[in-house]
Amino acid sequence: MKIQKHVAATGIVALFIAILALVPMLISCSSPAGAAQPDRTVTSDYEIIHTSIQQPVDHNNLSGASFSEEVNILIPKGAADSSPVFFILGNEHDITVKELAKFYKDYGSPRDVIFLQAEHRGYGQSITADADQSVPSYVTIDQALADYDSVVQKFKQKYSGPWMAAGHSYGGGLVINFAVSYPDDVKVILSSSGVVDWPFTMDTYDRQVRITMGDETYQRLVAHIKNLEPQQLFDQNWMEREFLIAFIHGMTQYGQYKPLLPVFKAFAALPTPSSLGVLHFLDDAVAQKGGWMYAASNAKKTLTHDEAVTGKYGWRVWRYQQCAETGIFEVSAQPGGVFTRSKDDFMAESRALFGSDPKSATAAAWSPRAMLDTLKVPMIYVGGGMDPWLGLGLAKDYVIKSGRYFYVPDGQHCPDRDDVTLGKQVLAEMLKYAGPGK
Repeated sequence: MKIQKHVAATGIVALFIAILALVPMLISCSSPAGAAQPDRTVTSDYEIIHTSIQQPVDHNNLSGASFSEEVNILIPKGAADSSPVFFILGNEHDITVKELAKFYKDYGSPRDVIFLQAEHRGYGQSITADADQSVPSYVTIDQALADYDSVVQKFKQKYSGPWMAAGHSYGGGLVINFAVSYPDDVKVILSSSGVVDWPFTMDTYDRQVRITMGDETYQRLVAHIKNLEPQQLFDQNWMEREFLIAFIHGMTQYGQYKPLLPVFKAFAALPTPSSLGVLHFLDDAVAQKGGWMYAASNAKKTLTHDEAVTGKYGWRVWRYQQCAETGIFEVSAQPGGVFTRSKDDFMAESRALFGSDPKSATAAAWSPRAMLDTLKVPMIYVGGGMDPWLGLGLAKDYVIKSGRYFYVPDGQHCPDRDDVTLGKQVLAEMLKYAGPGK
């Protein structure tokens, strides 16, 4: 179907309200993809150092090719080299100094804790020199964890205080795997909304979309999805459907967008072309085309090195990880839901994008949950009752043998990053187990 690019008159007022609300929210936490990071950023409260570490492409072949992994370090004015280190495992996106500064504020701007973040291989600038990045086979969980161990070993030489590791969402599963694989690296871990179950397909996300949106809006979204049924893989309807799903994700998952949910529901009430027209306008005007790049990345059949380093196509790398190891593709809990694709559809997409069936469809699922019994370091877990990922995380009644569970009934994804009071409590709990710096 042809998508109208004009905005229906009935949506103008709602659109204006949404733009006013979205501009400060989106501008404050976004930065241009692929933008160069300064080597040093100094404020009255802290200094951020942007640096890197050379990593082997294959940790089982140390004499082979290498790549440069990006690392950002925030040092508060009151911290010493022996202060505790809050080590954040990079997720499925590029890292920036802005993001690290936000992490610091999220956890209460402590004066005596160093914050250090390392980029996940395959994302941002942390990629190999290969001209063709279409099938980034070097991006595996085990190799990423070995990268993080190398980061700890290198920077512990300077920052000698107790190290604490933190992971959020996918990283919340990674940090459990990291602590089991390298138990001597850190004193305590934080798994914030950590996903611990990774089946090939899952319907838990859809269940929360129904709750968050309410039945009326959910059915309107179903109608839009039906109107966008593609004729073939990656055609215009496929792209527009993926674009709409990106907005559904944002509104369901992130607490920062909760005030905008009534506006989104108003947009959903418009006819499909007009509703998409509004969303495209917002995406172009204030979201730096982030929604459309999600769709474009998931449909991109090839990727060059030059394209990869722009930072625009990180979602394509994540799609590769989904096919290669993690799975976790969305299906609906009931027929006629928002997520209409089947296992066979996802397998066909994998063949079209990467030239083979997804290994995650037949291999044993990656399971951080199964690793919890062998976890030797304390764990702090944070879960939100309104988080669509909680169904694949730890239930609120899960008993942590050593550590603590912070459950937020009305919290969404990584609620410790939405509430600085909670963030401070989480960090204080971690410090109890880590101990003070020397």
